[in-house]
Amino acid sequence: MHQRINRGLTAVSLAAAAALLLSACSSDSDTEDSASTAPSTAPSTEPSASAGASSEASDAFPVTLDTVMGDVTIDAQPQRIVTLGSHEHEYLYALGVAPIAVPVSWQGYDNGTGPWADADRIAAGAEPEVFEPGASAYDAEAIAAFDPDLIVATYPNHEMSPEEFDLLSGIAPVVTRPATGSDGNATVEWGVSLADELTLLAEATGTSDKATEVLADVDAEFAAVKEAHPDWAGKTTQVGGYYEGQAYVYAASDTRNQFLANLGLNVTSVEGTDAAWLQISAEKLDVLGDLDSVVWQVATDPTAKDSLEGLPLFPSLTSTEVGGNMWLTDSVLEGAYFANSPSAIKYSLDAFVPMLEAALDGDPATEVPVYSDAS
Repeated sequence: MHQRINRGLTAVSLAAAAALLLSACSSDSDTEDSASTAPSTAPSTEPSASAGASSEASDAFPVTLDTVMGDVTIDAQPQRIVTLGSHEHEYLYALGVAPIAVPVSWQGYDNGTGPWADADRIAAGAEPEVFEPGASAYDAEAIAAFDPDLIVATYPNHEMSPEEFDLLSGIAPVVTRPATGSDGNATVEWGVSLADELTLLAEATGTSDKATEVLADVDAEFAAVKEAHPDWAGKTTQVGGYYEGQAYVYAASDTRNQFLANLGLNVTSVEGTDAAWLQISAEKLDVLGDLDSVVWQVATDPTAKDSLEGLPLFPSLTSTEVGGNMWLTDSVLEGAYFANSPSAIKYSLDAFVPMLEAALDGDPATEVPVYSDAS
């Protein structure tokens, strides 16, 4: 029997959750299933602005941002923001900013986001319209219907083409991911750090002081866990799963691996993960052979755990021999872990610390708890 960490009741459709696996791993993937949330293209009749922002924020404008699509100038503090990706609105909520429209949640949640971000959303005074921004191409007509003065696509559902950028820029300034990260390197699709993304969005909305506070809080959360677990430093780990008959792991730059790296773990020891994800055939599973631990993301497929454990090489993995496998079976945690927003990180830390403590103690007899948001 696995231990189970319980916390509140939330039901999530597996069909909706499966959409994330595709959207996070392939630029040609479909976006969220809109069946659970009716799309709306009607513009809001009530203006919405950055909740709690000081009047001095307007002094930050005009501002020119260095994005992967080139320089983007924002002339005045935005009042009507539309987001196009899976987590940008959560970043805005953390800054006290209330977007007027956000994409439908891939997990079917009201207001376009999971329960981990609800407190930030309420504090920001956000009651956004939810809509389907488009799957393989953005629906410019639906976006324009909201009459936005800023469009945010720092973590989009697909790689934005120059043609799409030009089209949407005819509606409002479009903020994509930063051209370079704080490390001076070019950013990659789905690989921007929380700090770089939040800093860019703060510059775009005149909330840089708030961003400094938020990032200090997040850094303190990670630092406290690292200080309490110095033995984790340098331990090797990765985030993976099982999809369409093959195991896979995410790139080191993926938001989920960023979370683990911020705890002092080494997520770079698997070669070939320069792309968003790396598929691994059963006979090559030993590329994961030396990892101290693996977070197996299996919430979207109830059969994935059995499939992975049934692979011939699975018992020989170091993570199996030392009891380092962690099974992420809860859909709520899966969503928060992927989002990597300030509120999601706090939620995920509460869940992951007990799992990591058990998985990284080197004793295969230690039972690794299985987190659940269901009572």
